Amino acid sequence: MPQLTWDMADFLTCLEVEPTIDEYETGHHYAVAKDGLRLELSVFQFSSDVCITVHRDGVQRPIINFTITECSGTRYVNDTRGEFLEFAPSQVFGDRFARDFVIPVGVRLSVKPCICVELFAHST
Repeated sequence: MPQLTWDMADFLTCLEVEPTIDEYETGHHYAVAKDGLRLELSVFQFSSDVCITVHRDGVQRPIINFTITECSGTRYVNDTRGEFLEFAPSQVFGDRFARDFVIPVGVRLSVKPCICVELFAHST
């Protein structure tokens, strides 16, 4: 399995926070709090997994919590659509369907002006 292609500088530019890094540099963890929401983003470059969780202040369960498995890459975008990180389409639901059905869904993640997580379909 190929390693996730990503650029830590892109994440710093977009998220404007330094990550905490696991002892053996296997995971980079970002936390952004804004407008009563808290984004937790973990990047595991060797397994190519990306975990995204959004919490609302005062609510125990997360608003959204998912893992993009075997993500091939990310890119930083800053254009007329806004500033965001884009995660390549992948099998978002992991092993639920025993990998018989790949759901080609990508994720756009932004924190400016507010925390936003968008799903998009890859058009061919």
